[in-house]
Amino acid sequence: MRLSFNDRNGAAFVFLTGALFSFSPLLFRWTSGEASEWLFLLWRSVGILVASVVALMFGSSSRPIDALTIGLRKNLLAGALMAGMSTAFIISIARIDAATTLFLQSLAPFSAALLGWLLLRERVDLHTWAAMATAVIGVVIMGSTWDGSNGVGICAAACIPLMLGVYTVLLRDGERRDPRAQVFFTGVIGIGVGLIAGALTGGFDLPVRDVLLAITSGGVLLGVGLPIFNAAGRYVPAARTSLLLLSEIVLAPVWVWLIVDETPSGGTVVGGAVILVALVWVATHPKVAMS
Repeated sequence: MRLSFNDRNGAAFVFLTGALFSFSPLLFRWTSGEASEWLFLLWRSVGILVASVVALMFGSSSRPIDALTIGLRKNLLAGALMAGMSTAFIISIARIDAATTLFLQSLAPFSAALLGWLLLRERVDLHTWAAMATAVIGVVIMGSTWDGSNGVGICAAACIPLMLGVYTVLLRDGERRDPRAQVFFTGVIGIGVGLIAGALTGGFDLPVRDVLLAITSGGVLLGVGLPIFNAAGRYVPAARTSLLLLSEIVLAPVWVWLIVDETPSGGTVVGGAVILVALVWVATHPKVAMS
């Protein structure tokens, strides 16, 4: 069955891919505790690459080489941006508190709005502005305690909304690139980053269980979700796309709570509810043009 994307269902699909991505922290939490974040990234990228190759081989009548070479430079840039976001998240979460990282990540819709206006002349509608402001309030509520941070972690976290803003604008540039090709390059570049980081941080020894969890995270969650996100993002304004992707932030602690029995704080529950209301609102309301 082939999914069909359009202006009506694009927002819903972006929201659902964020929900799919939200299971990744749960899989990481199931690791043995001996897993290096870099090795998890490495094997997750292997899963992404395998899933993209399978999709390119069997998911289209066109030749895989054609899918990879059409819009090659932009596909490479998109893959580098997605791999860069994963790397920046690992660097930031290892050095600063999660609340600060999530707060900076929630600024991605504002970055996408600015870049969408500068590069594509997309104007942000009233519903989206209101939802963006509400989402930031929700993230602030979730982060009720702000621990000490260092400069490297702050800089890495600040790069995430910038890279996501550029990524969502790339989805809207109108060039008919194969969304699976971008996933292929995400996997290739992620493997390169993981290999270099693993070599610099102590080697590649990882329990088989952790390897399988990482491959599942990449091959199933990102391998399935990223092509859908890339295809649906073509029909959703850049600001809305990065806003709807915040469903990942909202739902991740829910799965950990339900499955691992890790009880979230009151601030996490209240803030997540506020963000979820904003996301449902913008996903179910049409764009209202600004005069």
